Amino acid sequence: MKRALPGGARLTYSISAPVWRLTGLSFCLLLLNGCGIGFVWHVSMGQLGLLTSQQRVDAILQDHSLSERDQKQLRLVLDVRQFAVDQLGLNADRSYTKFVDVGRPYVVYGLSAAPKDALEPYTWHFPIIGRVPYKGYFKKELALREAKTLQKQGYDTYVRGVRAYSTLGYFNDPILSTMLGYHEFTLINTIIHELVHRTVWIKSSVSFNESFANFVADQGVKAYLTHRDGERASSYQLYQDVQADRQVFRAYMLNIVSQLDALYREPISREAKLERRQAVFEAARTNYPSVFPKMKTKSYRRYFEGRQLNNAVLLSFRRYHQDQGFFEDALADHGGDLRRMIVAFKDFKKEDIPDSFQTR
Repeated sequence: MKRALPGGARLTYSISAPVWRLTGLSFCLLLLNGCGIGFVWHVSMGQLGLLTSQQRVDAILQDHSLSERDQKQLRLVLDVRQFAVDQLGLNADRSYTKFVDVGRPYVVYGLSAAPKDALEPYTWHFPIIGRVPYKGYFKKELALREAKTLQKQGYDTYVRGVRAYSTLGYFNDPILSTMLGYHEFTLINTIIHELVHRTVWIKSSVSFNESFANFVADQGVKAYLTHRDGERASSYQLYQDVQADRQVFRAYMLNIVSQLDALYREPISREAKLERRQAVFEAARTNYPSVFPKMKTKSYRRYFEGRQLNNAVLLSFRRYHQDQGFFEDALADHGGDLRRMIVAFKDFKKEDIPDSFQTR
């Protein structure tokens, strides 16, 4: 019998985390040579609003202004944060010790784009963080406006609501109200993922950074549940099932990416590529139920519902799931000790990154 998650919740995969994540939005305070002044002003004011609206979590927990469920989520964040620092060696500083009610479902809206006939991300360049394949707006209409501009230039686009992002250690990131609706596993994953970004970030290497954070967060959730509940606990066993399903889902999605990558490399006309890629998209949607018997939970059943496939969407997925085998080997090289592995990657340089991550 397939198991649903407790309380009827549905776990989202880590691109959303996650949950879909962005990094470095606040740096646009410094980016006058990297993007338009209007964008700088918009993002600066949005980030400033978050910085000036923070409340101490310990005070909130004492005044009981939030629901019992939200208070439980805040306590979970504090516990995961401490575990990540003490057991995994991640940098936290004062991140996730304050809370912001953003008053909307998503804190920002992320935009990504790609040519219709190539799996190559459209990128934006910013000082400090380098070249990145996404751009975030605090107002959805602004993200949609730029998406429309890119569409007129012939690009696929993807605009998605974002519930969490990292400032890479330049600010102390708060807990956002948008994060409190997550299932427990996703919330644990998100906190660890974002703290990894504070600990390891290699400029202009987003695919490596996101795939590394994704791997560490997946392993970190397992380590946290083992620490808190033990390996015989139902929570740990359910997470193991969800992780097994993630592997099935990941393989299915990456197979679609591989099919398209091969198609786009063929010496045929652009028109032929566009026609054939549509057949790939339709087959991906139609054939997806065939993998359900391999899954132990219902966590990924609804992925294609209401979702349009295009190159920007698929690149956003691949960005978080590239060459996980590289990190599995690295973990094995460090005796399965996740903390030791993280310490080793703190010294990683751009020239150390394997070719499999060179696509942004």
